[in-house]
Amino acid sequence: MTVKAKLKIQLLADSVTVAESEDEHLWRNVLSAIQGVGGLPAQEEQELPRNDKHDVRKKHKRKGAGASGFAAELNVSVDELEGACTPINEPPYIHLDEKSWEEFKKNTPTRGSNSVAPLQLAGTLLCLWFKHAGNEKIPTTSDAQAILETIGERDKNASRSIKNCEWLQKRMGGLRINAAKHSRAIAIAKSYVAGVSAGTE
Repeated sequence: MTVKAKLKIQLLADSVTVAESEDEHLWRNVLSAIQGVGGLPAQEEQELPRNDKHDVRKKHKRKGAGASGFAAELNVSVDELEGACTPINEPPYIHLDEKSWEEFKKNTPTRGSNSVAPLQLAGTLLCLWFKHAGNEKIPTTSDAQAILETIGERDKNASRSIKNCEWLQKRMGGLRINAAKHSRAIAIAKSYVAGVSAGTE
C-alpha cells in the first residue's frame, strides 16, 4: 500500500511559524534552491525587478499590430521602423529614437522648402501610423507634441508649423495628410526612419 505524503513549507523565526504553504510548485522550487540545482526555475518573471516586469508586459501588450503594413508603405524593414519610432496602440502611439532624430536633423535643412518642423514630422508619422493601425481617432496637435516629448522636444510654433505644411492639413479639429501630397508625407517619414534625405518632390 502506497501512502502519499503531503508536503508543507514553513517559514520559521526561531520556533515561531511566520508563514506556511502546501503549494506544490513552491515547495519544489524551494527544494531545488536548497539542493543547489537551479535556483527557482519557472519563476523568471517573478525574479525581475518590478519595473522590468512592467516593461516586459507592456512591451508585448503595446507592440502595434499594423507595423508591417506601415513599414511596407515606407519601403523599410519592420526592424528599422520599430527602432526609429516604435509604433504602439496606445498613447503616445509613437516613441521617437534620439539617434534617428539626430540623423534626420542632419539630413534636413532648417529653412526653405525642404525644411521639416518637429511637429510636421511627428504629425506625419502619427497620421500614417493611425491608418495602418486601424485607429479611428483623429490625430491632434497635442498627440504630435506628446510624441516629440518622448525625446524631450517640443514645437514652440505648432500652429505655424501646420499652417506652413503642404502635406499636413488641419481638418475636423485634427491632422490629416493632404491626399495630393501623400508621396511627400511618405518621403518625410521614410527620411526619418531610414536615415536618408527626403529630397524634393
